[in-house]
Amino acid sequence: MNLSEIVKTGIEKKPIKMVLHGPPGIGKSTFGSNAPDPIFLVTEDGLANIDVPRFPIAKTVNEVWQYLKMLIEEEHEYKTFVLDSLDWLERIFWADICEKHSVSSIDEIGYGKGYLFTMTHWDRFYRGLEKLREKNMAIILIAHNEIKTFSPPDGNSYDRYQIKLHKTAAAKAEEWSDAVLFANFKVFVNVEKGKTKGKAVGRERILFTQPNPAYRAKNRYNLPEEIPFSFDDFKNALNQTKGENN
Repeated sequence: MNLSEIVKTGIEKKPIKMVLHGPPGIGKSTFGSNAPDPIFLVTEDGLANIDVPRFPIAKTVNEVWQYLKMLIEEEHEYKTFVLDSLDWLERIFWADICEKHSVSSIDEIGYGKGYLFTMTHWDRFYRGLEKLREKNMAIILIAHNEIKTFSPPDGNSYDRYQIKLHKTAAAKAEEWSDAVLFANFKVFVNVEKGKTKGKAVGRERILFTQPNPAYRAKNRYNLPEEIPFSFDDFKNALNQTKGENN
């Protein structure tokens, strides 16, 4: 084997792997349900009004591993794996760690070790997702978000929207994904001449795709900064960037 035999060139076309976070009720689950041939692994009861293939609600770590194993090892026609949601999955992981250490709260395991122990579950989970991608499945991980104060080392503190996970788990999710997308309402305000305050005249659901001090977002697909929040609009934007990169 020599250098010319192992060096690759060109763009590798792989299924998307993304985290979608946003406030309750904005339509994150609906977004996932409109992806190609989805199958949901649900950790909370939020799909009652959406007709989409899904496993029974996972309440234990063993159930999560069982459902993933089925998708990895069995033949099926599902093309998109949707987790709903990351933050409720974290609670399942915490519960398992607490049971193993005979405590009632993850914080009772001293020096933050409980959160480090939980990372073994996260590592296993993401290894499983990569095996799904080897079967050409796209991955959408849905998460709630929260407003937290961020204190940069080179400036003043400010509030921002971020994924509702412990910081180590959130960093893992962001590192693993090719896109962290933030869904929120964009409010349109009419300000009359001579006045400093205006009146809200409407709002639109928007998918924000690029880094911003107000929220956590990124993407490796060269997406436009703002996209109307629907899976069809996201797909169209993604296809346009692929065309530009060809």
